[in-house]
Amino acid sequence: MLKKKILVVDDDPTVRKLSSEVLKHEGYEVLIAQDGIDAMVMIRQEKPDLLLLDVVMPEFNGYEVCHSLKFDPKFKDLPIIILTVREQELDPRLGNLMGIEYLHKPCSSQELLRKVQQTLSK
Repeated sequence: MLKKKILVVDDDPTVRKLSSEVLKHEGYEVLIAQDGIDAMVMIRQEKPDLLLLDVVMPEFNGYEVCHSLKFDPKFKDLPIIILTVREQELDPRLGNLMGIEYLHKPCSSQELLRKVQQTLSK
């Protein structure tokens, strides 16, 4: 069975490191991007199965990444989990329509894995 490929996008090196370690330990192939611009390049090159995406990043933020992907026919169905420290980033109903899940930072390894497995199984 091929490993599912997850792209972790966060400008915080600690979040990138911890998230990637948890996911790798669970058997996922993990790619890392430090901002939205890196993410857009990697998505087109690597075609991940899931995007774990921070919102607040310099240059090109998480919402801009989502917008670009959801209006691109090649990537509109790419599952996205938004990582956020804010309680209410976007109406969850709108997120569901767009195929976007939410996970609040900080979260436990178990919460992260549960949300990833749940999102990939849809």
